[in-house]
Amino acid sequence: MKRILTLAMLMLAAISTAQAAEKYPQRWNYVGASLNNDAGLTKFIDVLKQSKEVGCTHILMPEGGWYNTPDNPAYLARVAKAKAAAKELNLTLIPCVYSLGYSGRYLGADPNLAAGLPVKQVPFVVAGKTAQVDPSLAIDCSAVKPNEDGNIDVELKARPYTHYSIRFTLTKGQYKGDADEMLRISTCKKSDGWKRWVTRTHPISYKEGNKFIAQTTFNTLELDDGVMRLQIMAPCADIKIEPIGAMNMVRRELTPLVVTSEDGKTVYAEGKDYKPFHDPNLMTAPDWTDQPTPGAAPKLLGPAMELTDNSSIKNGQKLLLSYFHAYRIYGDQDEISMEDPKVFDLMERDAANCVKVWGAPGYFMNYDEIRICGWEPTPSGKPMTPGEILAEHVKKGYDLLKKHAPQATIYTWSDMFSPFENAYGPGQGKRYYYLVHDYWNGADKGLPTDTTIMIWAAQNSDDIKFFADRGQQQVLCGYYDTKTDAGMKQNITRWLQFSSGQKGILGFMYTTWGHDYARLKPYFKLLDTADTWYKPTGSAQQKAEGMPQ
Repeated sequence: MKRILTLAMLMLAAISTAQAAEKYPQRWNYVGASLNNDAGLTKFIDVLKQSKEVGCTHILMPEGGWYNTPDNPAYLARVAKAKAAAKELNLTLIPCVYSLGYSGRYLGADPNLAAGLPVKQVPFVVAGKTAQVDPSLAIDCSAVKPNEDGNIDVELKARPYTHYSIRFTLTKGQYKGDADEMLRISTCKKSDGWKRWVTRTHPISYKEGNKFIAQTTFNTLELDDGVMRLQIMAPCADIKIEPIGAMNMVRRELTPLVVTSEDGKTVYAEGKDYKPFHDPNLMTAPDWTDQPTPGAAPKLLGPAMELTDNSSIKNGQKLLLSYFHAYRIYGDQDEISMEDPKVFDLMERDAANCVKVWGAPGYFMNYDEIRICGWEPTPSGKPMTPGEILAEHVKKGYDLLKKHAPQATIYTWSDMFSPFENAYGPGQGKRYYYLVHDYWNGADKGLPTDTTIMIWAAQNSDDIKFFADRGQQQVLCGYYDTKTDAGMKQNITRWLQFSSGQKGILGFMYTTWGHDYARLKPYFKLLDTADTWYKPTGSAQQKAEGMPQ
């Protein structure tokens, strides 16, 4: 009897899986592979086997070794083993190209291609044969007092388009929450809800003597009303906001350095009046995201500009400098320029090498979480919104892939192209998206409709309907590392409810940002048995566990 029951249960499970496969013919797993060594290969093949056990058909694979080592024999040998394993398991590997939102792969070759934020006519003071940012630009915080909760929420006068550091003492010891929840400086129209949040590099906190210090950097950008809002969500004291000059200054044709006299009438020449000027520590140091040496604060000050022997600039003179600087988002996200056409050379190298190494039937364009754009001049000089820049960019990226793999299916994430995710426009009552100059709306106009959308973080059915109405096929990307069955059910409920009745839904993907495959089997089991527990309700409109804000 026990054996009969077991066989019956297995048959029911097989029927359920078959029904799910009929409705969703594709079943994906998001697998961050590393084939730089044999251990990485072994781990990858292990996950491929797990994927096969739950009926996966496709693997979305952000690997990237082909970019720098497309001809390395040891790397190619591991690739061959990975492809052989996938073939044996009947799994389709889809590699990822175009490191745009997270651009370390590209910036390692040329850090000056980092996306630039503008500094405009910031005063530098000449002392002897060098010039450094005017320290009098420090913002007076002497009158800043904590509120009744011990936190700070004040308005301060500030200078627009100026690169500052902020440092303060944490009076109750080390901050225990998420770093980006500790501090928020907002600018851009107090009357319009402070819609620009400019402190986007994680503050670090460290011990200096007996005190815990927190600090980070920010650019005030537009500062339309001449004031900024400072919020510190931790008891604090001794706030210092100081200019940091040319730290992380990027130098290329679209991000020029302009040095003038204080009245702006004289433009000084590099090589004639001042020596070639750049930040030797661009994108490498000082790295304020790392813990400093105990008792020593990271020095948040850019390099001094050195004058030539025959300079027409005089000692004691005040200069005005305009330039662009790179800026790290959170603690690990470095952005590449979306305006500079030199980036397409790197992208083509990426695409060509990937096609050469993997020869895959499809490729994934990693247009995702692009958080700085629109401040640099365009090559043509024509003003363009970020949405227009991205529309033009993604069309070129698509064409580059088709040039090297004309028959390949092209995939991309949904977030940068959906008006219901990051590509919203003005008038929707939302803040600017991170440090993007304007809005991403219209980005979809450059996205070919035969691109398959990997859609994630859908907040309602409008997001899925938007791409369905464009005639695009979609894969629903769920999970996001929730650890409970209730959380996974909530996630699946949202996707089933939001996608109900929509055309072109190819399947589901198990999407883990933490490389955690322990929930792979239970997630797909819940999906396969959804007909036994799924009940559409209005609660799916609420934020599910593991879903982003």
